[in-house]
Amino acid sequence: MPIHLLPTELINQIAAGEVVERPASVVKELIENAIDAGATTIDVLLENGGKQKIEVRDDGWGMSRADAVLAIERHATSKIRDFDDLTRVRTLGFRGEALPSIASVSRFLLTTSDGASAEATEIECDPLTGTRAVRPAARDRGTTIVVRELFENVPARRKFLRSSDAEFRSIVTVVSSYALPFPSRAFRLEHNGRVVLDLPPAASDRDRVIQVIGADIEPSLTAIEAAIGDVSAHGFATRGLRFGSRRNQYFFVNGRLVKDRVLTHAASRAADAFDDDGHPAIVLFLELPPAQVDVNVHPAKTEVRFRDSSHVHVAVEQGIRRALAGAEEGGALLTSSDPQPMQIRSAGPEQPYLLAPQPLALPVPPSTAQFTPLFRRQAMVQPPLATALATDAAPLADAEAPPDLGDLRGRIIGQYRMSYILLDTPGGLRLVDQHVAHERVLFDRCFARIEKHEPASQQLLTPILYDAGAAESAVLESHVEELRAVGFDIERFSGNAFAIAALPPELVRGDVGNFLRKLIDASIDEKSPHLYRVREKVCASLACQAAIKVHRTLGGEEMARLVAELLDSSNPFACPHGRPIIVDIKHIDIERHFHRK
Repeated sequence: MPIHLLPTELINQIAAGEVVERPASVVKELIENAIDAGATTIDVLLENGGKQKIEVRDDGWGMSRADAVLAIERHATSKIRDFDDLTRVRTLGFRGEALPSIASVSRFLLTTSDGASAEATEIECDPLTGTRAVRPAARDRGTTIVVRELFENVPARRKFLRSSDAEFRSIVTVVSSYALPFPSRAFRLEHNGRVVLDLPPAASDRDRVIQVIGADIEPSLTAIEAAIGDVSAHGFATRGLRFGSRRNQYFFVNGRLVKDRVLTHAASRAADAFDDDGHPAIVLFLELPPAQVDVNVHPAKTEVRFRDSSHVHVAVEQGIRRALAGAEEGGALLTSSDPQPMQIRSAGPEQPYLLAPQPLALPVPPSTAQFTPLFRRQAMVQPPLATALATDAAPLADAEAPPDLGDLRGRIIGQYRMSYILLDTPGGLRLVDQHVAHERVLFDRCFARIEKHEPASQQLLTPILYDAGAAESAVLESHVEELRAVGFDIERFSGNAFAIAALPPELVRGDVGNFLRKLIDASIDEKSPHLYRVREKVCASLACQAAIKVHRTLGGEEMARLVAELLDSSNPFACPHGRPIIVDIKHIDIERHFHRK
């Protein structure tokens, strides 16, 4: 086949595949343009999670007619002129690819005014015909861009979009993320005609962090401050408050939101220095001369490459560790100003070099623990059903049969370390994890109430006001009906706050915040819109929070009741999160261990 030049429309669509992955990518590019244009108020309006419509309005400088027409041409930009400008980039956008890429895969409408002309300019692009219409319009100074039917002309891309709720949650994260480094600007997000995010200008960086992540972090919020040479790191972290995921960790390089392995590794090292479970909330602003960081690594501009990643890593780790532990302990991280050398690993001849800190060569003491085969028995978990794995071509004739529970109601002989119930069964010794066993019982009870449409509630004397973060409020809003089905009386109060007037009987008032955080952690990246999965997450989070905890002494009657209820559950082998409930040690193995067999 002879070599030929590709048509312009196909070139734009290929470029769009790199820049525009989903509705959140469109919102990100348009918000960056608005910020670069000096906008003080940015409004984002969505329909159907952005798949049907995205509209971004700003009050920035706007464009003249000539600039507007040129702006939708590929590689047309006002931010760089020659190669040296790439080393001094301070703006969020500079490649000149966003608008033409978006216009090539959507019904695109741009309305802009620079305030100097008597009339505004409107440009409409049709991706199916490739036509562009330029006409006068009315608008105050600023720019409005409307994107309809994203990927309408690229159905192969459209079918890979996630559910409307999932796409909407991603956009909420993008909008709230860009609000963090610009506290003096107002951001507003509307979805299907309802305002879901309203962030007025904040008095300080700290106030904006509390606006975005939630008021419950305020008591634990501590400042991050560190500098090595020209590299400075500042921001905030939560000391003593951790989350089940890294959803509340944001990293900015010269005001640009990035995903970088050096930064995340430094943050993880700092957090792992302490025994707390989970991940602290971190909002980190890294400042360094533009010549020391390459922002032209990826078309979406979400990745960067540092000239000296050693200094960056040490500054970030030192700052976060001081914030989490106090200046005295954090200052011990560095005894000199010389950072650790970096180890460069190549991912292949065509892959970029990955920079990672070289691990400390600490001596590892020899292990003194001795394990015998007796204590390496596999936990009992429910095996996959044979019918699910068998095929017509290769039936599972030798499929493993489900393990025999035997007599779970056998003689209870006590409790081990106030965490495991010990049973003397005909086959040997059985250990039951009291926390996950109770989780399974509560999960089944909660799910049964949903299926029977029989919610059980306990009314509160005074309602609970839960002030969620920006992204959290979107998740809770999508789960309100399922929360009501298990016994919550919950509704949006104002802004991102929710009023809770009743709780399920298993939950106490003091556990509400932890339960909601667990639910959000489990749901914020959920791609499936299936109602069954949503109900599962609600019930699993409720059961985990309300279940009997480890290190709690149980009486004989309590242990007997829990074991009996576990036997009647839908799956006595594993909790809703997949952790095993039962571990068996066979009597014959115990006797062999003592040389009786």
